[in-house]
Amino acid sequence: MTANNPYRGAFLLILAAAGLLAVAAVAGRGDITTATVVLAGTGCFIAGVFLLALHKGEPLDPEIAALLPAQGTITIATLCADLGVQGNAWFVPDGETVVEVIPVAGTLPEDIGDDYSYITGDGGCAVRLVPASAPLFARLREKHALEVPEEDDALLACIVEVCDDLLEVAKTSAVKDGENIVVTLADYRLLPGCRAVRAASPKCCTMVGCPVCSLLATLAALGLRVPVTIEHADVDEKRKTLRVILRPAGPAPRGAGPGSSR
Repeated sequence: MTANNPYRGAFLLILAAAGLLAVAAVAGRGDITTATVVLAGTGCFIAGVFLLALHKGEPLDPEIAALLPAQGTITIATLCADLGVQGNAWFVPDGETVVEVIPVAGTLPEDIGDDYSYITGDGGCAVRLVPASAPLFARLREKHALEVPEEDDALLACIVEVCDDLLEVAKTSAVKDGENIVVTLADYRLLPGCRAVRAASPKCCTMVGCPVCSLLATLAALGLRVPVTIEHADVDEKRKTLRVILRPAGPAPRGAGPGSSR
């Protein structure tokens, strides 16, 4: 066992308790000193039991967790590029969910269709996806009853709360810069994932988006009720900071919106 293993600490406390109680029993003096030894032994025993009872197991290494979705993001971006798709992803509100649309160029199609993965038509061509953050967003709603507010200040506070308190991945700030939303994740714990994706191509961050960046765009799209794109994603390796700029568009295209369903 490693030196910081909670099981080792608990067993050492229980052994210490047994030793102290044994000393008290052998001494058998019945004075204040013996009583103090008994109390110390009892305290060590209770502390050891609490450590064993409350320990939930070793947490997943953040560096390992950060790398889990990296290749998926790279693969989707590569497939889109091979199809001739060059635009950045748009996250389009679709009722209570969000649809991710990657246009061939920079223009979002007028009609994003229904359930098909490929959008073709006179209004523009694109790839339609479920955002990588969809399972995470569903989990936040299920476990934490997450509701995305539509007021600007409340929406910014919601983004900070999700990253800081619910995901615990960074020290977060979210501000408005004109129409854009700028989110800064300081001391970002999942930076190795960013590093792996950007090593393939920084375009992956804006064309597809990892689960965290797509979650930020999802929150913004649902709060603003308009399509949102990841305009820019920048990593400062020295400061361990990720900065994401989210740009809203105009009204939602046909086939998506507050009253539609997938």
